[in-house]
Amino acid sequence: MKVVKFILFVLCIFIAFVLGSQNPQLVQVNYLIASATMPLAALMSVCFIVGLVLGCFVSFRLFSKLKWQNYRLQKRTSNFPVMPKSKVKVPLWHL
Repeated sequence: MKVVKFILFVLCIFIAFVLGSQNPQLVQVNYLIASATMPLAALMSVCFIVGLVLGCFVSFRLFSKLKWQNYRLQKRTSNFPVMPKSKVKVPLWHL
């Protein structure tokens, strides 16, 4: 598994290098109160990182909410008595 992660990491670095070398032109970015001139590759990298951070934040919030809900349901169902298994055999055609 470590080898696969390493290969994916190297592949991402290679793709970033290719995109950076193919987009050297300068672009002007206008903010609300200022503006800046930066290479297109740097702007693409910043937008990608901001999107990655926002996506991780939303996913973490969603998964933590689901984990908390799962914990509460498990705690609620742990108080129920365990039903013994029935020894009555149900024919398969009745299912």
